[in-house]
Amino acid sequence: MIILFAKVTAHLCYYPSSYIKPLFSFVTVLRSTFVKTFALVSVVLVIFFNLGAQKCQATVQEAEFLQNVAKQYMLAQFADNKDDIKYEVKVSRVDPNRDYGGKCSGFLTAQLTSNQIKKSNVVKIICSRKENPYTVSIPVNVIVKRPTTIATENIPKGTILTSNLLSKQYVNEGLNTSSAVTNLNSILGAKVRKDIRAGDVIKQSDLCLIAKGDIVTIEAVSSNMQIKTQGVALEEGKLNDLISVRNSKSKKVIQGIVVSPNTVRVTF
Repeated sequence: MIILFAKVTAHLCYYPSSYIKPLFSFVTVLRSTFVKTFALVSVVLVIFFNLGAQKCQATVQEAEFLQNVAKQYMLAQFADNKDDIKYEVKVSRVDPNRDYGGKCSGFLTAQLTSNQIKKSNVVKIICSRKENPYTVSIPVNVIVKRPTTIATENIPKGTILTSNLLSKQYVNEGLNTSSAVTNLNSILGAKVRKDIRAGDVIKQSDLCLIAKGDIVTIEAVSSNMQIKTQGVALEEGKLNDLISVRNSKSKKVIQGIVVSPNTVRVTF
């Protein structure tokens, strides 16, 4: 339009004034109409895109809200847990393009589709309001993390464990942690049976709590008394191993269960 107006005005000098004025008036009207039309269309487009953006933003926020509801509901199932266990909940993405009709605060209920909590679950969220009710099923994964003992540095075979070599960390259940040491203090003083790398999970099989020839404490336990005496280990042992020890006083050889570094227990 601007180019056309420029071309027309460039040739005005070749025409009499009687032709110029009507032509100029026509161009002016045409330009004014174009500007008004363009402005109107622009306003309509701005309003349209703003409304669309607001609606899109609202549905995204509602989807995120529902995801958080599912997460908090799942975490609440473990609120009474007294074990030293941590739970991590991962919620699947809720469709942000669905129109949920705004937040359903005060009308929402959540429930599991199964009676048993598993690693993979589905949380059903129900909006029971009169207008625009809906139901959303959201897959939720639960990761169980148990305390384990980790080597903080490389530990050579034969090393006697001290607290500075170990740390407590929570590791995903099932990652080869069935025999992992959960109580760091229970293995202080144990001897390492093989080389252990920094970051490795310490297992009972990696440790020798009692070595052959060690001076050990013998705990003789009955239902109403406990006696402690010293002895000598006749073989090495891991946790819960049954080993032979010689009582230093009586010189008798007895069988005892390894319960901690340099300690065996005899029940009578």
